[in-house]
Amino acid sequence: MELTDSRRLTGPSLTLDRPGAAAEISVPREVRDRAVSLWSETVRALLDAVGWTDERIATRVHADGASLAITAPIDCLFAATEIVEAAWDAAKAELSGDPPPDRASVLERLKQEIEAETNPAFRALYDAASAHKVACLFDEDQVTFGLGRTSQSWPMEALPAPQDVDWSAISNRPAALVTGTNGKSTTVRMAAAIGEAAGLTVGFSTSDWVRVGSDTIAKGDYSGPEGARLALRDPRVDLAVIEAARGGLLRRGLPIPTADASLITNIAADHLGEYGIHDIDGVTDTKGNTY
Repeated sequence: MELTDSRRLTGPSLTLDRPGAAAEISVPREVRDRAVSLWSETVRALLDAVGWTDERIATRVHADGASLAITAPIDCLFAATEIVEAAWDAAKAELSGDPPPDRASVLERLKQEIEAETNPAFRALYDAASAHKVACLFDEDQVTFGLGRTSQSWPMEALPAPQDVDWSAISNRPAALVTGTNGKSTTVRMAAAIGEAAGLTVGFSTSDWVRVGSDTIAKGDYSGPEGARLALRDPRVDLAVIEAARGGLLRRGLPIPTADASLITNIAADHLGEYGIHDIDGVTDTKGNTY
């Protein structure tokens, strides 16, 4: 029995409709249900103990074990992964008949990590953006509200108060997500060409590059959240077309909470065994999450 993966979810994911954290465990089938039950109960107890009483838990069993995900405050996603991992440590100890971790010490450590990560300015702005129905793109260094030409960005360490932001000047430009097993990059390029023929400046990300119009701003595999942020943050962009590969969807969730259009090119049984996806139905669920 072991924890095989732990990660932040910066967008809606396979099992949750908003950011949080997720982890995977590998356990024998005969103890899987008991393991998931103990893990869930322990996560719930820890969430309540740190004051996150409104956060939700989602579980998913699969051939090798199970996944567990929790929602979390947007500014405490790293701490959220620590909660999920600490809960598994306690559940594993009970399953194995080992002495449990000292609960008081675990809680003190988790509360310290939450306090260190908490960013009230970011949380307030994130909530304000949600109220104004504009997207939020963020990483460790920068926060962007809105998309493309009508977006505005600030350094994470120098965020304005919500009341100091001119929300009337911020909005979302149209954005499309393209996923599937094969043909994603080709489809993105074709859609971008159609947009450009209509006179729009298109920002698009693929497994080859990120481009804005005819300007290549990054080369390499940018079919995940980083490529999406590069394209969607650019102030020249009228329309964005984003490639969403299964790895990025499972590792971080959707790069934007909603899209104006989505396309699944096709579904095939490839890259099975990663992040608890072991069959074609699991691949379909993952790709279908873009809708």
